Amino acid sequence: MTAWMMYVVLVTCALSGAALVAERAAKMHRAATRWVWIAALVGSLVLPTAIAYSSIHIPNTFKPGSPSTTIVLRNATSIPMPMLLPDLDGAQPDDDTSIHIDTLIRNVWIAASVLMSLILVLSSALLHRRKRQWYEAQVCGQHVLVAPDAGPAVIGLARSRIVVPAWLLSASEQQQQCTIAHERSHLNAHDPQLVAFALLVLTLMPWNALLWWQFSRLRRAIEVDCDARVLHSGHDIDTYCETLIQVGEHQSSRIAVVAGMVDSASFLEFRIRHMLREPRKWARVTATALVCVALGMAAFAAQVTPPDPGHRNSNASVVLSSDTLDRYVGFYQNDSLSLISVTRNGDGLDVSVSGEIGVPKPFHIVPIGATEFAVQGDNPLGVALFPGDKRVDPTVHFVTDNQGRALRFVASQNGHVTFDQPRIDKANADRINEVLAARIKAQKPFPGSEKALRLLLSDPDSGAGMGDGLAWVRAHNKASREKFLAELGPVESYTFKGVTKFGSDDYLVKRKNATETVLLVVDEQGILVSALQYDSHSRFAQMDLIPGS
Repeated sequence: MTAWMMYVVLVTCALSGAALVAERAAKMHRAATRWVWIAALVGSLVLPTAIAYSSIHIPNTFKPGSPSTTIVLRNATSIPMPMLLPDLDGAQPDDDTSIHIDTLIRNVWIAASVLMSLILVLSSALLHRRKRQWYEAQVCGQHVLVAPDAGPAVIGLARSRIVVPAWLLSASEQQQQCTIAHERSHLNAHDPQLVAFALLVLTLMPWNALLWWQFSRLRRAIEVDCDARVLHSGHDIDTYCETLIQVGEHQSSRIAVVAGMVDSASFLEFRIRHMLREPRKWARVTATALVCVALGMAAFAAQVTPPDPGHRNSNASVVLSSDTLDRYVGFYQNDSLSLISVTRNGDGLDVSVSGEIGVPKPFHIVPIGATEFAVQGDNPLGVALFPGDKRVDPTVHFVTDNQGRALRFVASQNGHVTFDQPRIDKANADRINEVLAARIKAQKPFPGSEKALRLLLSDPDSGAGMGDGLAWVRAHNKASREKFLAELGPVESYTFKGVTKFGSDDYLVKRKNATETVLLVVDEQGILVSALQYDSHSRFAQMDLIPGS
């Protein structure tokens, strides 16, 4: 939780910088600036949450019987968190203490949100009570509320009203017109609703100080945009600036966080200077450059990799009830020949994958959260993708429905998803096993198998003709694979040996210096989706563990 909160602050910081630069560019173009800060507020709330926990499921339109392709947003990022911030969650010496701290932080977060909501409700009630002392009047054809020491401002959400101070009734007609025009502009632009929406965002994440800073910038941007609209409607700039000065001199009491003309003297002075500022030379060029900088900072925010929510020590298991574990038991379709079976085993689960050359034996997983599991003992997932890589830390996550029943089986390591498969019933599972058994009995190669083998043996740099998963693994294992193949020498001949118990085609490849075994799987379109190469000493060149990709 702590690491994720620091990740949120980092993303918010980047988006705040991007919004600041974009606001500067908008001012040079004389464009509205409040939407820049609304985008920053929403992005600071949604972006880190979506990237950390969301995935996009794309149905396979061209292969209706095949599982959908899943894009995990965190895997689309490229700036690892450990390079930027310490992994505080993983640094806890005691996992029970870590869980306790996470729970405490979560409870404080909820309490702060509830407290802020109560404060807003109380402020609204006090404003309603205060409004009883005001009276209605008409100024420049506009029905308004007159307060002895409040305004000019706009109050209310469903029925927004203009509030003016009593001294405005004795002001000049030009100043009254400018004031009413300003507040009417707030009404027409729905600024009260915009402020309320921003407060809702703050209520959801009140601990993020940078969100409060963004909110203050939004308040200023709303007033600057309103000034621009008033002047654009034809009001004299000198009279309007004099009106702002009068408002600053009277210093009526402010009404909470509503949109209004009244503000601090320093900000009123800034607004006047901004309206009187002449366009600078090369303003358009500078603004374009600033927009590019802002987009770059926003792209940086989107590319920061969030901390892995499943990253825990494998011993940091938790105890789940039997009913909870039973909801995960079942079958998950890997592809037309492969099946993931999950069964109960003590306080954990056993996972076996049929028809998958990368996972030759079952493995045990233990719960580290309500839906998160760590692989215990031998690590078939880690060996498959990154031979000898000490960084591999595989986890399994079950995507569940509202009743807690598992819908998908998701396995990942090093931040890359290796399995993301839908749950199926026993009838479909039996059908997959029957298809696999029939293929093993027939001992016939896949259609297009020899063509896929020749493609693999040519060792192309591109992934053309290969599944995305295999292309990704080849790219990551390129150096070790090229060294392995260089030692074996060029291909002299190859022979089809049969179909393995996993349903893959088995080839014996004779090379100049040694023999090589190649196991591969080809889909209905002739795409090479899975492959394993190793020599007589069981040295691996590559293995794909991204099924159906």
